[in-house]
Amino acid sequence: MFERLFGRKRGDVRMPDVDVLPDMDAVFDKARQAARGEGEQPPGAQGRHVIIVTPGRMLKFQPCPPPGSMADVNVQSVERMIPSTVTRSVAAIAYTELEALQKDAGRAIPFHGFLLGFAYIGHTVWVFEGHPSALAAGCREADVLLVDSAMLPHLQTDWAAVAVKAMRHPEIYLHDRATYSLKKLVPKH
Repeated sequence: MFERLFGRKRGDVRMPDVDVLPDMDAVFDKARQAARGEGEQPPGAQGRHVIIVTPGRMLKFQPCPPPGSMADVNVQSVERMIPSTVTRSVAAIAYTELEALQKDAGRAIPFHGFLLGFAYIGHTVWVFEGHPSALAAGCREADVLLVDSAMLPHLQTDWAAVAVKAMRHPEIYLHDRATYSLKKLVPKH
């Protein structure tokens, strides 16, 4: 009852209210293109970006560190997770509420640093909230899907089956916020 009267606590992870558009595939086609450095880019943009598809279906560009600026130890860590020898498309399901991202992107998306690292070494990376209206479109063409454990209770019950069906090469990992670890849910085929 307290929540109904006074709203949610600030920073709670939840499924945000989203704009449901008639062509969600077009939104995610634009996001994937932008993540590859093609199509829509912010004015004066240089380098690679992680693309966050907001609940309002805008593209938020998160710039990676400039080429050659990331410490070798960090690059090696990212390379061990998803090597750059083959360019992969990485989708992520996380809390993408714009206010939370602007306040603290690393708290909203606890594996934000991983995503920036993946894009830094050459992978195509986009993030969205996993709403049923966007789940298949958001997972389409992905080779790897990272899912924030805090979003699990807010996803549709068959989310993994929908994701696997839409993905190019289904490899799904759950990021546990409590332990800051990845657990493989669906092995690479």
